[in-house]
Amino acid sequence: MNKTDVYQTVTNRILTALEDGVIPWQKPFKPQFSPIPVNHVTGKAYRGINFFLLNLAGWQLGYPQNVWLTFRQAQKLGGYVRKGEHAETIVFWKPSQVTIEDTEEGEEKSQTVYIARCYSVFNIAQCEGLDIDEHAVSTPVLGTADQVYANFPYKRPELLPGNKAAYYPKMDHIRIPKVGDFVSLASYYATLFHELVHATGHETRLNREGISKAKCSDEIQYAQEELVAEMGASFLRAFTNIDTPVLTTNTTAYIQSWLKALSDDQKMVVQAASKAQNAVDYILGTEYS
Repeated sequence: MNKTDVYQTVTNRILTALEDGVIPWQKPFKPQFSPIPVNHVTGKAYRGINFFLLNLAGWQLGYPQNVWLTFRQAQKLGGYVRKGEHAETIVFWKPSQVTIEDTEEGEEKSQTVYIARCYSVFNIAQCEGLDIDEHAVSTPVLGTADQVYANFPYKRPELLPGNKAAYYPKMDHIRIPKVGDFVSLASYYATLFHELVHATGHETRLNREGISKAKCSDEIQYAQEELVAEMGASFLRAFTNIDTPVLTTNTTAYIQSWLKALSDDQKMVVQAASKAQNAVDYILGTEYS
């Protein structure tokens, strides 16, 4: 499968969910279903767009555990995937060496690039012959929601009271209403996480175009930047066990806006998920890979 097909395959999966009324970065999960998909063999959490693809599949198909592995991994453990089971497609980035010409020095140089590739995984519920207890994996736990802001690398964006939630790149501060003004504590943290992800795009941090080229919150209109913030907030909610708040916007209009945006740009959702993962890694100061 070529690189274009990888992006289209993943985008089609997300578009199908949206058409069914499911928002992959907003869907609440059952309390007993961990919102962090992990590999059964390595115990590592899946990252980027795979976080959403596997959560979506796990929730839709009703799997009791958010634990996955490849066909070959199941075989190596002495088990097997049941006949007729369907795999979930996820993405990995394969490093490749390419030769480029240095226009300034007139020499050819070797450079590492990462090429998107698809591969297949199965939920452990689709397998037989696995010793689940022997290879039990634990969910990564980061701590409380308050620690997310407290651990934000210095210099943190300043939190100030306001009548609406917004990040202001020029001043590098976040305006947000008081906790009591929100319908729930989960809604407050979801909003705060969204704005904190925006703040990682500041030119002194990750220097994302959607933020670094904006001078005030009203200029943050890039569709991908909003998706980065929504996905990043979803990562942070999962790792801090904060429930997904109920959308207060018009859900139908919200879904239609993303259907159009993702249909117009097949790379957007994969790239946004990658940038959201980078933002979360920056905020938490660690990688779950």
